Amino acid sequence: MEQWMKKNISKVIAIFILLQPILDLLTGVCVNTLHWNITIGIIIRILFLIFICITVLFIFKKKKLLIPYLLIGLYFILYTIGELIYKDSSILTEIQNLVRAFYFPILLISLYSIREHIRISNMTFLTTVLLYTLLIFIPTILGIGYKSYQITKAGTLGFFNSANEISGIFSILTPILFVIFYKSKKWIPITMISFVYLVVILMIGTKTPFLTLFITLGISVLYLWSYFIKEKKYKQIGVSLGVILLACMTLLLVIPKTNFYKNIKTHLNYLGLNHVTEVFQDKDLVDHFIFSSRLKFMRNKASIYMQSSTYEKIFGIGYINNNKNTKQIEMDYFDIFYSHGILGFIIYFGVVLYVLYFILDNRKQIGFENGMRSLSFFLIIFLSFMTGHIITAPSVSMIVVILILSLEKRKKKDLLFASFNLDIGGIEKALLNLVNAIDKKKYNVTVILEEKKGIFLDQINKNVRVEECKVSNCKNVVIRKSINLARKLWFKILNDHNYDFSCCYATYSYSSGKLACIASDNTSIYVHSNFTIVYPKVEDFFEYFESRNIKNYKHIIFVSNESKDAFLTRYKDLEDKCLVFNNFVNILEIKKQSEEEIELKKDPKKKVLLFVGRLEDASKKLLRQINLVKEIPELELWIVGDGPDRRMYEKEVELNNLEDRITFFGKKQNPFPYMKKADYVILTSDYEGFPVTYLEAIILGKSIITTIPTSDESIDISKIGYVISKEETEMVKEVKQIISKPDKKQKINLEEVQVKRMNQLYELFNE
Repeated sequence: MEQWMKKNISKVIAIFILLQPILDLLTGVCVNTLHWNITIGIIIRILFLIFICITVLFIFKKKKLLIPYLLIGLYFILYTIGELIYKDSSILTEIQNLVRAFYFPILLISLYSIREHIRISNMTFLTTVLLYTLLIFIPTILGIGYKSYQITKAGTLGFFNSANEISGIFSILTPILFVIFYKSKKWIPITMISFVYLVVILMIGTKTPFLTLFITLGISVLYLWSYFIKEKKYKQIGVSLGVILLACMTLLLVIPKTNFYKNIKTHLNYLGLNHVTEVFQDKDLVDHFIFSSRLKFMRNKASIYMQSSTYEKIFGIGYINNNKNTKQIEMDYFDIFYSHGILGFIIYFGVVLYVLYFILDNRKQIGFENGMRSLSFFLIIFLSFMTGHIITAPSVSMIVVILILSLEKRKKKDLLFASFNLDIGGIEKALLNLVNAIDKKKYNVTVILEEKKGIFLDQINKNVRVEECKVSNCKNVVIRKSINLARKLWFKILNDHNYDFSCCYATYSYSSGKLACIASDNTSIYVHSNFTIVYPKVEDFFEYFESRNIKNYKHIIFVSNESKDAFLTRYKDLEDKCLVFNNFVNILEIKKQSEEEIELKKDPKKKVLLFVGRLEDASKKLLRQINLVKEIPELELWIVGDGPDRRMYEKEVELNNLEDRITFFGKKQNPFPYMKKADYVILTSDYEGFPVTYLEAIILGKSIITTIPTSDESIDISKIGYVISKEETEMVKEVKQIISKPDKKQKINLEEVQVKRMNQLYELFNE
């Protein structure tokens, strides 16, 4: 449970963010329809806060948080005592408001302590905004729901309770929407979302989201224009200017019919003014129109505060005065000061400033995305002062906390590798070795599989998170596609562009490629074989790689020079993307495992060939090896592995009476004792990339007999092994010559090779 929570806390938080619209919907129903003082929303949010505090203390072992927790807890007790002594009011209401106000600093310092484990996708925020948008848009279209204002002004809010809180959420997430739109190439859904979003923020009737939209749009345009000027793309400036002018003219026609505009007119008429500029003639008019009388409310609350006892000045006057709810200022900093006193204010902002100091001191470099996140942070600071309901409303502050944490540069980069499963096989073993070799002090590694199974699963490093994203094989096409679409969408919501590097490790896995392309901009795909042999027809070759969107990857990684060169005969335009990185092996572990004792007698008069791999004749061609044993009496063949053609091979062995010289050992998690006792490692495939078996043979000092000449940046198999013909008659002659003379060996320092290779991969991860 502890390990699961550590690896999945990010997912838990993301799900809770996605639940915010539902919780706010329940709150609206509880308050406006059921007239409850305590709502389901606040109960669930308090339980979540308790859960986070317990998780941080006892699962993540962040014992240092006991000090701020105890300090805030002590303040809660002293505040409650003051309310009991100085007021004859509902203590339950006071405690509820106390928790609502301090929800933000408690959650902030808790999640800050485990920030390296938290990774929230922009798509999670987009989905949250869409839920809020639809839950306002649909009831409004149907003519149901609640009004934003009880009297005078116009506005619709679906079934939500607080227009200011919903407006705050829309406002602080607007820059994040721009990041998503900036990266996306899907203009139809972007246009639809933008339209509905604009309609909703104009229907709510509050000023803040609309003004925030214009601020964000203005900053985004300036950023893009500076980029266009730098790249000398002057045509794009003209096109974007034309689009902006068209949008502005459209808005000028549409805005007079919106609740946003109607409320401005209503407010001006109420004040007896003809034009907005007249507001600035008098400070009371400014307060009424710009601040919605918040300065007046502040003076009233300040008066109550000054008349309170010394105890209340220190610990706060609370939210109820003379058995009535005191009108809040709706300027968060002042509400916290007056409601919670000098000590409450110091504790509250002491915690906040402590976290902000370290986050801003280690903030990310400014690019468009980080610039937009910085804008969200500025809006949080500004709106908390101007309109309130930002850091004192749990539904908003939950999102605020994640946005603030996202400003900090992460100590570790996040890597994702997608594959089919971790069952026996060269690709699977290579993936296991790679993720285990990566420095876990610098990188968080996630492996996502279509099938979370295989004999290598329990060998994966405990610090590597292994997840499953199943692909449905339902025979009903509609059901199958619906299930797979839903799973892909869920992965996208949680992980869209959420990793620093992502890789489709199994070329054949269509699903793995999709997930890798969703997870990051820094994408790679591994090509483990020569696909010009797999698909000799050019049209089949192109169909295979185009179906995997090969051109969308930033890097295409091959395990051998031969595979890369063959690929480039058909994709010459992708040469700049192509790299060669051979697979990794655990040198110490292989040597250690090779020492395992096995009961196996070896005829000293015979040379033993060892094959390790999948028993599938279409690619591995083991019939050639059986023929070698048939034609050369001095040979034995040990076969370690399993596959669909095993029974066919066994029948061939029986047919030729070779049972005493050919042994099937089946699938072995540890094949190295067999390799250590053998004389040669053999592969007679028609095609390979750079098999891991080659590297394992090098470690154990075994010569290689192979039909595949292959090389990478450091190793040439033709210099350390024997490359033989695929034609069986020639193959027999060549093998007879090989076993009749001393082994040909060239020493290679594989440790140095792998260190160099890993450093090259680190450069790739860090791009």
